[in-house]
Amino acid sequence: MTHDLERDVAYAVGLDLGDGESSLCWLPTTGRTSAEIHLRGTEGASIVTAIGREPENPEAQAANRRYRVVIGEAAVFAKNSVQFSVNFKNRPENTDLHTPDAVRFAQVLLTEFFAQHPEVREDCVVYVGHPAGWDRPSVAAYQRHFTAMDVPLRLVAESQSALVHVRDRRAGQPAVVGLDRVLVVDVGSSTTDFTVVEDLLPRNLPLGAELGCRDIDGTLARIVRDSCAGNAKFDASHGSEGGPEMLTLVCRRAKEAQFSGVDLRLQELECGCDPVFVPLVTLALGRLRQLDIPGRVVRAPGGWADRFAATLTEVRGHLGSPGPELVVLTGGGSRMPVVRELCVGAFPEATVENDTEPSLSVTRGLASIGRHSVNVARFRRDIQALKDRPEFEEAIRAGLVEAFDEAKSSLLSRLLARADRLNADDEGDLDELIRELTGLDEVLAELRVTLADALIPLVLDICRSYGIRDDQFTLDIALPEIIGTAITRRIRALWRVLRNSQGALDVVTRVPQLGLMRLRSALRAGATPAQMAALVAGMAVIVALPKGAELGARQLIKTTLNNAALDPAEVDRLVTDVAERISAQMDDRAREVERFLA
Repeated sequence: MTHDLERDVAYAVGLDLGDGESSLCWLPTTGRTSAEIHLRGTEGASIVTAIGREPENPEAQAANRRYRVVIGEAAVFAKNSVQFSVNFKNRPENTDLHTPDAVRFAQVLLTEFFAQHPEVREDCVVYVGHPAGWDRPSVAAYQRHFTAMDVPLRLVAESQSALVHVRDRRAGQPAVVGLDRVLVVDVGSSTTDFTVVEDLLPRNLPLGAELGCRDIDGTLARIVRDSCAGNAKFDASHGSEGGPEMLTLVCRRAKEAQFSGVDLRLQELECGCDPVFVPLVTLALGRLRQLDIPGRVVRAPGGWADRFAATLTEVRGHLGSPGPELVVLTGGGSRMPVVRELCVGAFPEATVENDTEPSLSVTRGLASIGRHSVNVARFRRDIQALKDRPEFEEAIRAGLVEAFDEAKSSLLSRLLARADRLNADDEGDLDELIRELTGLDEVLAELRVTLADALIPLVLDICRSYGIRDDQFTLDIALPEIIGTAITRRIRALWRVLRNSQGALDVVTRVPQLGLMRLRSALRAGATPAQMAALVAGMAVIVALPKGAELGARQLIKTTLNNAALDPAEVDRLVTDVAERISAQMDDRAREVERFLA
């Protein structure tokens, strides 16, 4: 997912298609309001991931019946349902042209949601989660199946979505543990996803794709089948259309009830389902209530807990040292105490944090990613527009002019003090000498500070409008080399005049000493009075000339440098170039923000 795929939409919709339960939420991309959860009748926030077909006109002859697709509890309780399915979230095959049940489920759910919220349908992007362990071809195949839906849609790894939700939840709270090295463990029904985040860069580990909690459901269903073997009513019910799926759903509900301590409306399955399933539900519930699911099934030797512990060992091997500072547990399966217990044992140096509503962390994170992605695109747009603002350009222009004046001032003081000689002819040596005489390194350092003082407040104003704290967006302005090159090139154009003037100044200031040396020589040689008189008269002329010559040379150096200026067209080019370079740096910083969501 990259910023150029995003557009400025009003709403972000998050859809978590779970193997056991699904959920949907949405939020506006502006502001900081919390996501709203789509509540579907009596099901509440979590929707049973079930799909079926029921006749629209049950009294019609079979050949003339028309069917509608129903999902959730409606599929479970449909009296005349056909093709009833649960636990259908599987890795899609690249060559499969048939629309997966998970996609059909999503189509029905979204159609229902958009009918209730047409304003969202008109201007939104939908974010759908996928297991982090799926390879790229599987994710691409999943994406292709969704293209039939007439709505912009993006796929995001589920564990990464959960991490974004965790970050949002911790925003504004004192940071007990940072988010520099985080491991997200998303325990779902079909998979367990592991995502490690280092320096805001998420990396999905290729582990846990086959370690879903539905394995526990399958074990429970096997136990029920074995215990009810030979019961004619059970066998007939289980053998009917949708019988195995109904048994799987009963086992899943019984498992969740024991781990949560809350009766998840198991009785409703008996009285609400198709009569053909009543013997199956009644007998299965009676057997499951007598079974210690956490102890005898989950923790059984070679059971789900042992497999989870072995996978955690693999994760430790992938991460190496140092391990994570924080382990975040999400997904419905994270409610099992054994998950936290094993994670604490595998990562004793880390803080292990449970989400208070783990079954909703993915869908909330998906919607949040949508908001963040749209805001990153807006942020980039505002940052790019910043370089065209008059105050931005004027600050750069004023800084460049001041830098050139500083360079001229340094060069003038050094030439007049005769501290240096302008005796360089080679272009490389000449550029280096100019850099030294103008104090160019110090001038550019000062220019960097000047521009930072003028421009960073403009950047921070944009950051604050997006809720980014000042300490979260640092900008170290790096000036393009062309600034120093332009100043050097302008000084080099004046070099012949400056060299001649400084050479003349050097000569005239040495003439009086030459005259005194000649007088001393004449006295030592015994010159006649007439010769001495002539020499003294000549010296008067010589001594008088350097004063005027010296003043002329000094004035020419001053005038040459005072009148020197950068070419206006070159200043315009410099302003544009500096603005582009600084804008690119800010865009790079925006990319760092985006890495967290990519």
